[in-house]
Amino acid sequence: MKKTFATIAATTLLLLPVIVFVQGYTVAHAQAPGQSTALQNPIKYNNFTDFVGGVTKAAVQVLMPFVVLSFIYTGFLFVKAQGKPADLDKAKKTLWYSMIGAFILFGAWAFASIISKTVTSITQ
Repeated sequence: MKKTFATIAATTLLLLPVIVFVQGYTVAHAQAPGQSTALQNPIKYNNFTDFVGGVTKAAVQVLMPFVVLSFIYTGFLFVKAQGKPADLDKAKKTLWYSMIGAFILFGAWAFASIISKTVTSITQ
């Protein structure tokens, strides 16, 4: 009995949004035959260069905290090493990889910005 009730409850909860959505669909929403519709742009960018610039800007904004955290972690490793050569080597490698990651991140952003501005100036 419990299993049957749980199945009915789960089915109702899963299908309820579909039922409500279908109730709101009227004949006015249906399109007449022979009538064409225009596709609307789902993103806010009108050309590819703006899109690439937006994606790289978003990537920088998302990944920047990780770069900062990697430098903080590197500082922690240097403090934790306390002069031990093996631990200092690990801290130096971590610092090196953090710097490489930061340069790649900023380099990609700068490269995309330069290409975007160049393409925009050529096409205008």
